[in-house]
Amino acid sequence: MLDDPRSVLSDMFAQPFTVAFLGAVLAHDFDTHRHLLHVGILSARVGAVAGLPPADVVRLGQAGLFHDVGKLHVRRSLLNATHTLSENEWRLLREHAERGAAMLLDRGAHAVASLVRSHHERLDGSGYPDGLRGLEISWETRLLAVVDAYDCMRSGRPYAAPVSHDEAIARLDAARRLYDPEAVAALVAALEGERAVAKGNWRTSLNW
Repeated sequence: MLDDPRSVLSDMFAQPFTVAFLGAVLAHDFDTHRHLLHVGILSARVGAVAGLPPADVVRLGQAGLFHDVGKLHVRRSLLNATHTLSENEWRLLREHAERGAAMLLDRGAHAVASLVRSHHERLDGSGYPDGLRGLEISWETRLLAVVDAYDCMRSGRPYAAPVSHDEAIARLDAARRLYDPEAVAALVAALEGERAVAKGNWRTSLNW
């Protein structure tokens, strides 16, 4: 747990390019902007529950905030497509991880860029862009991957309706060849903490 979660949240948004990046995403695609905020804040909560040091929690939260910033290079019609993507369209969409990492590298955010580049890697090696597998994927990246997938399922996508919390967790549990079960457990613990806050347990809120 963290002694001062408010400080972590402040540090998450402290990068000098944060407003420019998030503002550009908001102008480009509202749903992507909303997704970045959701994933950034939830990733930090999950990182805290998983026992990461405060500096690593901040870095994970920043990676969540920027993980899809490379979609600024993807046309809006493709982001919101409901049809089956062609091979070329799928290639263009998948480039967002590398493009986002490059944008962060240009601004000196090397550690965050590494997480952004790898957030679509999967345990069985089926992910992209580098086909990493198992422990080749950092713990922080495995946490980010489950948060990203969870929010996509809960929020819905142009091609898929949103699902309930229980259904989203069930799907993550069933996809153990893709997602680290310990990362899924950290996500569940963080979300249970949020539910306690909603019921008035402010001690949970303060401790994350």
